[in-house]
Amino acid sequence: MLEKAFLNRKVTLVLGGGGARGLVHIGIIRRLEELGFEIDEVVGCSIGALVGGIYAQGKMDVLEDWMQRLTKKSVFNMMDFSWKGLGMMKGVKVFNALKSVIPDANIETFPILFKAVATDLNYEKEVVLDFGSMYDAIRASIAIPAVFTAVEEENHVYVDGGVLNPLPINHVTKKENLIIAVNLESKPDKQYSVIKKLDPKTSNSLDILQASYYVMRRKMSRMIVDLYHPDVVVDIPYNICNLWDYHRSEFLVQKGREYIEKALKNKTKAK
Repeated sequence: MLEKAFLNRKVTLVLGGGGARGLVHIGIIRRLEELGFEIDEVVGCSIGALVGGIYAQGKMDVLEDWMQRLTKKSVFNMMDFSWKGLGMMKGVKVFNALKSVIPDANIETFPILFKAVATDLNYEKEVVLDFGSMYDAIRASIAIPAVFTAVEEENHVYVDGGVLNPLPINHVTKKENLIIAVNLESKPDKQYSVIKKLDPKTSNSLDILQASYYVMRRKMSRMIVDLYHPDVVVDIPYNICNLWDYHRSEFLVQKGREYIEKALKNKTKAK
C-alpha cells in the first residue's frame, strides 16, 4: 500500500526521449491515474513530448487507440524519406496521421501545464516550448539528428531536446509536486532484446554517429538524475525494444504499468 501522504501530493511527470520505448509513458500515466494520483504538470523531451503533450490536451484515449492499431507496415508507410541534407525523414506523414484523429491546439489552453524541450543548434541551448501549436512544439522536440529533418525558423535550427537534455527535470515549474522522472535510457536487461555490437567491418559512418549519440544520451541521463534527484525515477532498460517498434504498443504500455508499480513500491519501502 502507498502511504497517504504519498498519494495526496500532485504529480509532475518528466518524460524522457527514446523512440518507441516512449510508449511505456502511456502505461505509466494510466497506472498513476488508477492509483489516484493527480498529474498537473508534464515536461517532455522527444517521444516524451509527444505522449505528454497529447495527454495534457486530454486526448490520451485517442492516442492509445491509434497506437494499438499500428503495424510494422503502417509504421513503414509513414516514413517519408527526404533527400534534404538536414535529415532522412520529413515527419509530415506521421503528423498528418496524428492530426487526422487529434486536432492541433495551443499549449496554453491545455488543462494540464505542459512543456516540450528542444535544442537550438545555432544558439547552442535548450529551448522550452510552452505556448502555441502543440504539434509544432512536438515536431521540434522529436527531430532526432540525421533521422528527422531539423525544424528551421528564421535564424533557429531546432533538433531533438535529447541532444542537450534527454530528461529535462530542470524545467519543472511545480517543485512542490511529487516529481516522477521516466528515464528511457537505463541499463539493459537480459530478458529483452540482445544488444547488437558495432561491427567495424559492416558499420558505416551513420552507424557510428548514431551509436555515439545514444551512448552520450545514456550517460547524460544518469548524470541528470544524480544532479536533480527527482522523488521517483522509473528506469526503463534501453534494450526493451528497438527504436522503431511502435507496433509493439500493447507490450510497451503494459511494461509501463509494471515499471511504475515497481518504482513506487521501492520508494515506499525507502520511506
